[in-house]
Amino acid sequence: MKSSLLSSILLVCFLPLLILAQSKEVKPKILIGGKTPREVLIEFKFQGFLALNDRHWQSYRRVFSLTDTNGDGRHSKEEYIVNGRYMTEQSRRGIFQASDYNKDGYVSAFEYFENRIITDEAKLIFEAMDQNRNGQLTRVEFMASKRIRDSKLAAAIFKALDTNGDGELVIPEYLRVWGKWARY
Repeated sequence: MKSSLLSSILLVCFLPLLILAQSKEVKPKILIGGKTPREVLIEFKFQGFLALNDRHWQSYRRVFSLTDTNGDGRHSKEEYIVNGRYMTEQSRRGIFQASDYNKDGYVSAFEYFENRIITDEAKLIFEAMDQNRNGQLTRVEFMASKRIRDSKLAAAIFKALDTNGDGELVIPEYLRVWGKWARY
């Protein structure tokens, strides 16, 4: 009797929490050359949060605080896009949209840090493969970099990154896909 009462109490208390904890969005299974996005990033030796040191964290906090002019712990579109001082307004708009992962119209400190971590490391990987340093990564450069040892997998990854199918990757195109993979 006591154990069934205890089970009932636990069920009533924890069932709502389990329901809330479940993702309402069912993600479609994504495979790139037979690998999940996480497995692809591991192939690139992507480290994410593990690659950060104290200097990175301090820099991210400082930059976030400078743009958070009202001190509410989040960036509004006005603070980041309209009143931003760096890059073009179009670039700031793209970064804001990529960072606002929950699409609530604001970029929280966590969303900002996560986006910076993802994009900063992804840019380093891109630059390491861009042999002629022209800001474009061709299929030939990608394959020659040997970042991905399996040539069939490398070809599949390049094809998935090359969303416009022109045989070249530019940073915004690459980051849009990379960011989705890193958050998958």
